[in-house]
Amino acid sequence: MKTQTIAAIDIGSNSLKLAILQAAASDSFTIVVQERERVRLGHETLRSHRLSDEAIDLSAAAIAKFKLIADGRGVDSIIAVATASVREAQNSADFVREIASRTGINVEVLSSLEEARLIGIAAAQNMRVDKGRLLNIDIGGGSTELSLMKNGDPYKLFSMKLGAVGLTERFLFSDPPKKREIESLRTEIRLAIDRPQRKIKGETWRVAAGTSGTILNLHRLVNHFDNSESDSISLKKLTAVNESLCGMTLAQRAEIPVISASRAEVIVAGGQILENVMRALGIENLKPCTFALREGVIIDYLREIEAESLPPVPDVDDSRLRGVFAVGRRFGYEEKHALQTAFLAERIFDQIAPIYGLERHKRTLLSAAAILHDIGYHISHESHHKHSLYLIKYSEVTGFSEAERAIIANVARYHRGSPPRDKHPDFMALDEIGKRTVMRLGSILRIADALDLGYERRVMDVTVERLRKNLILLTLVGDSKFAAELAAMEFRKEMFEIAYGCKVEFNVVRIPR
Repeated sequence: MKTQTIAAIDIGSNSLKLAILQAAASDSFTIVVQERERVRLGHETLRSHRLSDEAIDLSAAAIAKFKLIADGRGVDSIIAVATASVREAQNSADFVREIASRTGINVEVLSSLEEARLIGIAAAQNMRVDKGRLLNIDIGGGSTELSLMKNGDPYKLFSMKLGAVGLTERFLFSDPPKKREIESLRTEIRLAIDRPQRKIKGETWRVAAGTSGTILNLHRLVNHFDNSESDSISLKKLTAVNESLCGMTLAQRAEIPVISASRAEVIVAGGQILENVMRALGIENLKPCTFALREGVIIDYLREIEAESLPPVPDVDDSRLRGVFAVGRRFGYEEKHALQTAFLAERIFDQIAPIYGLERHKRTLLSAAAILHDIGYHISHESHHKHSLYLIKYSEVTGFSEAERAIIANVARYHRGSPPRDKHPDFMALDEIGKRTVMRLGSILRIADALDLGYERRVMDVTVERLRKNLILLTLVGDSKFAAELAAMEFRKEMFEIAYGCKVEFNVVRIPR
């Protein structure tokens, strides 16, 4: 991979942050610029669930400024992601459209678990824990993410609606906070941590780390109050610092030299979140980590670029699909049929990719859809393809962004039934690139599913050949005549022909098993 300059914008609940990196590889990059604009996007939004016109205007101005900085650095790509405040807002789609219209920047709204995954891979790389387990805590303005990483990959991910901004607005009204306000805040934290605590019970980790501005500020506060230079946050010292903070007015907290005035507003809630999460999980010492979401976004992006140059491998072995298999098992999918359909879909994809310029990362989206295409049977046999779309759309499928999950859901939906129509709302909600991707991947899945029509794996392989510019020949390889499969493919090939602007013919090669 050639050296690239990449910018990442993190649209958080408390501030918007920019990082520009020069990267030679996903594990070899240098941060050359860091900028931060305090917008307080989460102010009132986390309670009202709407982004105000003022919040959108301030965000657009900050992002336009970041774009000017990035353009001045000659960046190759700008990646922008939004977290809890935008995720929880009812008008999040309006926000995304406004930012694109005003700045030309496309914002990806992250699901809570995708946010945890990206932060986790950043922490694992920064803390150099590529072997063994790492537990990372990230405290944002609107949510707190827990990432248990195993050998650098996500193992267990959790997101709690506990944010320093959100909890401050909901519970802390007095200055300094009253004792009953702090107790109500702590009760809320304990209730939210209950499920992750149960799910993590019995797990061990080599390193416990913490990301985000809140945790980095708490580390500085602990050292400031203790007059030390410790490289970690001890639970005992953090508890003492929190006691002191709770007794201070906002003005007094703002005078502490190691934190900013804006951070002083939310540090009480942030400190309580960290203390109670550490106590619940039995963490006595926490290592601060300077990498967080922005770096995770860039690492993930660079890994995707690196994967484009790799030879094809079975995507069912892709670590990003672990969450997909978990969803499939939850809804009782037919695993053998799912894997056979994924195998055949991958075979078709690999052979037409050079012809039609299909990017390799879309292969993983296709595999995810192939694995989950029949989970709609969990609801009903009738119209199960539509139920599959719904279940994928609203399941916690880790490893994919919201936009990617929408594509996976739509691809799975079109494995049978009519091709996409203007009256299909989930398809029409996609942008033009998304629609084209669904047409192309969905048409492959449609044929791959037909090739295993009877769930008997009679088609052992399929080969693809372009006979002429607009004629594709698909050859079925196996020990059968495939009468049913050929009939099904004849019925389902229309979408493929529309997607790729070609005609499709079929052939059969019979070989003994």
